[in-house]
Amino acid sequence: MSGAVCPECGSEVTLEMKFCPECGSRLDHAQSTVSYAPSFTEEDEGVSDGAAPAGAALIELDQVEGTAGRRMHDISREVVTVGRHPESDIFLDDVTVSRKHAEILRSEGGYRIRDVGSLNGTYVNRVRVDAVDLRNGDEIQIGKYRFKFVYT
Repeated sequence: MSGAVCPECGSEVTLEMKFCPECGSRLDHAQSTVSYAPSFTEEDEGVSDGAAPAGAALIELDQVEGTAGRRMHDISREVVTVGRHPESDIFLDDVTVSRKHAEILRSEGGYRIRDVGSLNGTYVNRVRVDAVDLRNGDEIQIGKYRFKFVYT
């Protein structure tokens, strides 16, 4: 470890990390080698110039406390499939997850999640959705799995 800490939660981080493994905050390496500044601000929620963000990720949250887990899923491709099917881009092994559960779509305007006919639904910020544009920091729940959506 480099001795640096996340400014949001105080967890130890290294220079190689782009996100805090505990809370999911983006770590800004341009600040200094000792401290980092999170990028979650009101201005960052939308894409101002009409171009899609360079990439995004889903950070898996622990089921009990809602803290960031250790798995991060890159969703920078145009279409990312989520489901219980072994060939899904994000494979979720849970009987409450449909084989083809949801898709995350990237466009010039940002990212959008779409339920593709799942039985138990897709939730964003605890609201069941058919399709919705994602904003930095949104919480997504599919079956027992919870994720935090972050721009990279």
